[in-house]
Amino acid sequence: MVLQDSATKTEAMMEKIRSGGKLESASEITDEYKELLLTLMIAQADSELAGAYGYIPWIEGAPTVAEKLAMANIVKDECRHAKAVYDLLENLGVDVNKLIFQDKMKNRMKVFYEPIKTWADLVMFNFLMDRAAGHQLHDAAECSWGPWSRTMMGIEKEELMHVAHGETWVRKLSQDPKQKDNVQRALDFWFPKVNKIFGKAGTISVIAISN
Repeated sequence: MVLQDSATKTEAMMEKIRSGGKLESASEITDEYKELLLTLMIAQADSELAGAYGYIPWIEGAPTVAEKLAMANIVKDECRHAKAVYDLLENLGVDVNKLIFQDKMKNRMKVFYEPIKTWADLVMFNFLMDRAAGHQLHDAAECSWGPWSRTMMGIEKEELMHVAHGETWVRKLSQDPKQKDNVQRALDFWFPKVNKIFGKAGTISVIAISN
């Protein structure tokens, strides 16, 4: 009876996904789906919060007042994004405070905890990481879990502004003969690390829970 109920639930869930519908409640999803969904959402929430932490020192370290404001706004955006995803996790029964304060070492993507030592480092991280994150956000925005999909649509739009900020500054520093070597060193350092966030082929890191 239990196996039959499980099979019926799986078929109903998959039929809704195949028809283009969104799953909206925990009662509609299987344990396997929920486990994979939580893995992806926890990684994103931790990354958003860790990203904010990485930018905080550069409110002080930014080269102009305008850039101090830009850094502060990015920190605010990342904290708000983290809060939005943690709220979704809490609705699925996750102990969010435990995630943030006790289990963060388990959930973290190492790239978000690398030291950002120079302004060239900061803008290259911004340029590469926000672009890479944008691909993952886009996948999530199209996923079959309705609450996450709708939340990601809003976050994706804001992240495009972060990408534009990184592009502007990488271009600016690259055109400065005194900064070109620093920009190249930053690219050499961050590019392989950012690529690792996509994971290995066939793993949960690169599979969206998609329609």
